Amino acid sequence: MPELPEVETIARDLRDKIIGQKVKNIDVYDARVVRQPVEEFTRALKGRRLNSIARRGKALVIELDNRHYFVVQLMMTGQLIDSPRPRQDKLTKVSFRLSSGRYLHYNDQRLFGRLQTVDDLKRIPYFQKLGPEPLKGQFSVPWLVEKLRGKKVPIKALLMDHTFVAGIGNIYASEILFQSRINPKRPAHRLNEEEIETLHAATRKVLAEAIRWRGTSMNNYRDANGEKGGFMGRIKVYGRENQGCSRCKTVLTKILQRGRSTFYCPTCQR
Repeated sequence: MPELPEVETIARDLRDKIIGQKVKNIDVYDARVVRQPVEEFTRALKGRRLNSIARRGKALVIELDNRHYFVVQLMMTGQLIDSPRPRQDKLTKVSFRLSSGRYLHYNDQRLFGRLQTVDDLKRIPYFQKLGPEPLKGQFSVPWLVEKLRGKKVPIKALLMDHTFVAGIGNIYASEILFQSRINPKRPAHRLNEEEIETLHAATRKVLAEAIRWRGTSMNNYRDANGEKGGFMGRIKVYGRENQGCSRCKTVLTKILQRGRSTFYCPTCQR
């Protein structure tokens, strides 16, 4: 699933491509990705100017010129691709023709994505309980110290909880904890203040680096130009079980936590 760095990359790409454009026409090829009546969806978007685009958690929020919002949740295999051509791929489920003459294609192999328009973002359940953004001010060391107090769940599970902090998924939770030298099984409340400071710094460092490298393409992720992200070559632990640790050469371990794969170094992350 695209995580914070991938969605942020797409948002930044599209700012240069679609902001200020009007939606001239919409073709819905598979209504299963539209989470409202198709007629309502197309009526809400057709003729509207795209005023801004932002990321909240793992969702893209495009503000329209009537102060309504077009929200895209890419989920497992969603893609938003800028193109000079009409639909040429069966994976394209919705196409938007813009006033520039270009197209914005929404592709989705597994159809888990969610496209919808709303007049208030609070109407979307995902936004109602979303935690703070890890690259913004509220996500601070004092905040972390306070919020980890009494949390007995494993620290990796907490990092992946979008109600705790927004946008961090499986790949980056594993990378952050490796950078922090913290065992993913550690109960969150047992981290001392020095470890929490290290965790905070690692979270921002790993996410910022992944954004610089335009995200991680494990499978389906593509940026708005249809290109793969470059962070895959910089991953230290995720997906590297049975390979040597880049720091100590210990064989990396894979375990399951709450049904999700976790990768770590048993020596560096005791």
